[in-house]
Amino acid sequence: MKYKFLPFLLLLLTVCMAQPAAAHDYHASIADVRFNPRTQNLEVAVKVFMDDLEDALSQRNKTKVVYSHTSEQVTKYLTDYLAANLSLEVEKGKPLKQKFLGSEEDADVVWMYLEVPVDRESLPQLYVKNAVLTELFSDQMNIVNINYKGKTESVLLQRGETQKKVAL
Repeated sequence: MKYKFLPFLLLLLTVCMAQPAAAHDYHASIADVRFNPRTQNLEVAVKVFMDDLEDALSQRNKTKVVYSHTSEQVTKYLTDYLAANLSLEVEKGKPLKQKFLGSEEDADVVWMYLEVPVDRESLPQLYVKNAVLTELFSDQMNIVNINYKGKTESVLLQRGETQKKVAL
């Protein structure tokens, strides 16, 4: 489903997420998914507020988690968290295996990077699940931008509707 307001919402969220935030009143993530036809992989970058991510990891692992891209323990927590809350499927019910590549801090946000082999030259559709931070915030908005062959499709996922089919 396409949303006419989505370009405006994306601009607003990008501006808001770029601002320093000691505490923020909105809860959002942005995921960019690009199909690389040369490697037949989906290249995924997920951007979330660091404090929200730390809260989610702390709650999930029942210990205080402070983000550090050099910590092997935090890397394991991130890998497990994304595996549980973010998935891509070409065929419904068959999640593609994802490989966590790493993460980095940028002011008050964290970028996490994944690679997802699809072993196909073309994708008719993609089932996208993004439940990141929905266990913490009822107003969490997860925007997923899928760039396939130069065309971008965007979906908005929220608590209660964390998965959608995207025709490519």
